Amino acid sequence: MALEPAFSADVFRAAASRQDVPPRLARAADAVLEGKFTWEDVAAGTCEHPLALALFTPKAKKTLWPALTAVETELATAEPGEEPAPPPPPPRARRAPVADDDFSDVTYLEDLAEPPSHPGWPRRL
Repeated sequence: MALEPAFSADVFRAAASRQDVPPRLARAADAVLEGKFTWEDVAAGTCEHPLALALFTPKAKKTLWPALTAVETELATAEPGEEPAPPPPPPRARRAPVADDDFSDVTYLEDLAEPPSHPGWPRRL
């Protein structure tokens, strides 16, 4: 089943590399990185992978395609030979806050291989 091509592979590639990438396109970008298909296959409309087909659904045309159109316009207005600005670096991952009752990272047993650090404590045998 061939889909009507709407955007070039460069548009999909540039939109997927943005920080504010829509989730549907982010999942497709992960599949491209895993080697399941290429952006050229998606742009040609010949890819049968479900994540690629999800980029052409009616819901995607309402939610995703405006962002792709903006990227296409941005790429078209760039000076010839001028490369588009590199995407901003991804945000740093934050460590999730630990619940007060979660003691999975805490050890209460002393390491038996080390001598006691407090001189008043009795030595182990």
